[in-house]
Amino acid sequence: MKKNQFGLLEDLTEPGLIKKSNDVSWKNEEIYKQTNFEKNTTYFHIMGHEESHAVRRREILKKHPEIQVLFGNDINSAWLGITFVLVQFSFISLFNQLSLFWFVITAYVFGATLSHALHVLVHDFTHFTCFESIALNKLMAIWANFGQGVPSAITFGRYHADHHTFLNLETLDPDLPSRLELKYIKGPILKFLFVACLPFFYALRPVIIRPLKPNAYEVINVVSVFFVDYLIVNYIGIQGLLWLLLSTYFGLSVHPFAVHLIAEHYEFVNRMETYDYIGWANFFVLNIGYHTEHHDFPMIPWTRLPLLRKMVPEYYENLPCHTNYVHTLLAYIFDGYMGPFSRIVRSSPVYFKK
Repeated sequence: MKKNQFGLLEDLTEPGLIKKSNDVSWKNEEIYKQTNFEKNTTYFHIMGHEESHAVRRREILKKHPEIQVLFGNDINSAWLGITFVLVQFSFISLFNQLSLFWFVITAYVFGATLSHALHVLVHDFTHFTCFESIALNKLMAIWANFGQGVPSAITFGRYHADHHTFLNLETLDPDLPSRLELKYIKGPILKFLFVACLPFFYALRPVIIRPLKPNAYEVINVVSVFFVDYLIVNYIGIQGLLWLLLSTYFGLSVHPFAVHLIAEHYEFVNRMETYDYIGWANFFVLNIGYHTEHHDFPMIPWTRLPLLRKMVPEYYENLPCHTNYVHTLLAYIFDGYMGPFSRIVRSSPVYFKK
């Protein structure tokens, strides 16, 4: 580690790609005991290295070209998307007239679970892994938004492409916290409020830091989702729309399944920039926990990511991983060594003011 011209620590060591160890402690809660290492707390962990997923992708394709059989489309995502939206509409009809307590509980338990699953499907649709046609994938992503009440799919897809292309490059990767987040989000209370407001941070951060000109699909997305919202209010009532919006809010905030937004890239282990979650929740979050595999090969549909892990276990089995989303959330909130600064970036800042 050395200090740069801004007084920030820079790490000259290559990131951890493969842990050549049989230490099974990586598969349990030991991952949360690795956070106390030398780091910046006013900026990110600076590591001037080639993007680790590109390195591993080249190695795997060279040694195991047979994994390319996993590439391609899986139309099952479309059938799931259609089903989930229709089930969500039935939930709206069933739960919208409940007392306030059960209104909130059903939104958190049932609505949020489905809304989050739709978010994961939108993620796959915007990687164009369902249909061969890009247009059909985009329209399917818009359909999934009907079950969330918020027109976000197409805009999310545009910025999420930047997340993959410019992973861990400040101002270009919309997943990285902003300078304001680095400055003000400190301590358990503010970190909890940050998690509670994650949908707003993820919606507003990209368009503020790097606004993109809206395209035709975004217009279609906004108009069609708002029209469906109008139909819900007209035929079911305002309570139905409020239940749907509350479900969507819960599904990306203080909810166990939403913790993947923290678990994926926050640096719990020194020099590790992406993490898997391996556990039962992958059934409900549609394998979003296989996040290292996803970044290595974003052209593989979510249904086949476990197969990739099985085909090349030497590249994934011994990597540090999360096994409990609730523990991940508690570790992030209450561990003083974790915060918005707990991210790796691959270049020094152009400017920095303490």
